[in-house]
Amino acid sequence: MQQSPAELLERALALHRKGYLAEAESAYRDILKKHPRNFDALQLLGAVDLQLGRMEDAYRRCSEAVRINPRCHSAHANLGYIHGMQGRPKEALASCDKALAIKPDQADALCTRGNALKDLGRAEQALASFDRAIAVKPSYPEALHNRGAVLQSLKRTKEALASVERALAIMPNFPQALSTCGNILKDLRRYNDALSCYDRALALKPDFAEAFYNRGLTLFELSRHEDALKDLDRALAIKPNLVEALMVRGNTLRSLHRSKEALANYDMALAIKADYADVLCSRGAALLELQRYEEAIASYDKAMAVEPDHAFAASNKLFSLDFVPGFGFAEHQEARRSWYRSIQKSLPQRIAPHPNVADPLRPLVVGYVSADFKLHSASACFGPVLRRHDRANFKVVCYSGVKVEDQETEEFRRLADTWRSVSDLSDQALADQIRADGIDILVDLSGHTAGNRLLVFARKPAPIQVTGFGYGVGTGLPEVDYLFADPVAIPAEVRPLFAETVFDLPCMGTIEAPADAPPVGELAALSRGTVTFGCLNRVSKVSQAALELWARVLRAVPGSRLLMKDLDLGNPVVQAWITDTLAGQGIGAERIELRGRTSRREHLAAYNDVDISLDPFPHNGGMSTWESLWMGAPVVAKLGNSVPSRVSGAVLHAIGLDDWIAVDDDEYVALAVRQATDLQALAGLRRGMRERISASEAGNLDMYTRAVEAAYRKMWLKWIQLKALN
Repeated sequence: MQQSPAELLERALALHRKGYLAEAESAYRDILKKHPRNFDALQLLGAVDLQLGRMEDAYRRCSEAVRINPRCHSAHANLGYIHGMQGRPKEALASCDKALAIKPDQADALCTRGNALKDLGRAEQALASFDRAIAVKPSYPEALHNRGAVLQSLKRTKEALASVERALAIMPNFPQALSTCGNILKDLRRYNDALSCYDRALALKPDFAEAFYNRGLTLFELSRHEDALKDLDRALAIKPNLVEALMVRGNTLRSLHRSKEALANYDMALAIKADYADVLCSRGAALLELQRYEEAIASYDKAMAVEPDHAFAASNKLFSLDFVPGFGFAEHQEARRSWYRSIQKSLPQRIAPHPNVADPLRPLVVGYVSADFKLHSASACFGPVLRRHDRANFKVVCYSGVKVEDQETEEFRRLADTWRSVSDLSDQALADQIRADGIDILVDLSGHTAGNRLLVFARKPAPIQVTGFGYGVGTGLPEVDYLFADPVAIPAEVRPLFAETVFDLPCMGTIEAPADAPPVGELAALSRGTVTFGCLNRVSKVSQAALELWARVLRAVPGSRLLMKDLDLGNPVVQAWITDTLAGQGIGAERIELRGRTSRREHLAAYNDVDISLDPFPHNGGMSTWESLWMGAPVVAKLGNSVPSRVSGAVLHAIGLDDWIAVDDDEYVALAVRQATDLQALAGLRRGMRERISASEAGNLDMYTRAVEAAYRKMWLKWIQLKALN
């Protein structure tokens, strides 16, 4: 007896439910041969296609099913799911909305709709859709997981973890949820727990490229760079076009000072996704490290063209300008004004009044914002002030963006009256926290360097805002009231170019005597009979022009040598660039000594082999200039036409060594040669250098801190006066 279509469909559906996909497919096809417009067979065959990963076939059949029966909610929902899987979130959203208009309580359609909204960048609406799905079906692990991922993107990290943990309680062997849980735990800096989650996910799904990528990213953040590379390589072996893994692999190689290899990774990522702003930004950083400055700036410009409000790319571009010869005060500040114009539209249109009590004598609450509350050159500059604050008159609140903390972080935590770890807070959330803390004076310690929170300062959460210490070049933000500097770093005639009012300190920076600094040795030239010039700065600051000028110095001082030391000097490529450049200027390899990474104490001890330090340009030394002086080696510096090219001159002026400052190339060479001829005077200067520093207002740390506090008090009194007028 011939079976009816309904009976044939019931038989096919039974096979389908048991997982016999090939048999079910054959049965559905038999029905469709006789009844081509059988809606149920067509839709269910599309479901088989979907299960077998035949997305185009699934799309074609589900589309036909919708045309046959446009009132079937499940057909629209299935079509929405297929659109989503094929990267068409707008179409997925439209299909889900049609499904939900017919039947509003479909948990699957609500979940697919949430995914589409998430992919469209509409996170809050996505969250609402997942919440509706969970209300319909409380034990829905996929919706709970996706909800957690959206909460993570909104930086509601603790809620995100709770949602994903609910999903895992229902479905413990859910690889995607385990990987997302690892991501959230990483954001919470629970790194070991995060790694454990990735390991569990990979045990369940060994070909899970994203889990390998996320594990590699975690290891990168832990500075376990070699281990990170292994996981990133595993991810790319499984999914070669995983652009995020290519980018992080490039970032990891840069951390290993392998910038040329990093650049190749970024270029591979951009070949896959040409408009990836983050990759363009990282590529700019690699080019900067390779001293390909114009290309670096072009890469940052491309990133901002793709994403106009890409604050990180904009800040990195501004930082890169410090290394470009010929860029002066006017160009630097115009670039900052341009950056500010690009971010204005994303900022709140109104700044709420500040309710701070306008009492001229009360203790002030000072907030310091930095991602460098750790062992870092910037913390060596602002650390002395935090250690010596008058706690009777100043309450210190530290807003730390440090992700991987160290012993220095712990010291800063103890120094603060209130410590807040804020790397996981959005700009608005951090601004709200600063207001809630009642900060009177908010101090930016980063400028346009990594980890900065300038978009928080743009929201003006404190009545007085200051930038300085870590990177005192200016922010370009009118909302930042003051910039700490000094008359040498920023001469009076260029100050109108700055968005901030320049406030002079004894020097734009100071130094804490390194605890592990060895004693100052006698002038090495007295025993060697030859003068050793030195540069222990980062090699990235040493320009081609600086090397060529140093060669002129070496040619003018018979028998003199050049000692250079930096961790990058362990790289043969960098070594070859230096030796080849100097060889082209007539300086043989026997007159050059290159030293790589050592301990901190050994690094400082190397100054005992240096008679005179040569300052790089256009980006001068900063803390390295102070360190050279503390170790007794005076520095030959050249004043340029920008803050970064005047830092060493500012330091030398602050301790009374103006006769070590040149104004052009010829004077730089003449000065170095002249100072190298009087070894007895050089030896005497070396022996008395520490006393000279400690006697100066810039180097006496108690005096320096009192000057900073006096500045804060003057700023506060001016604010009170302006508030009274308003």
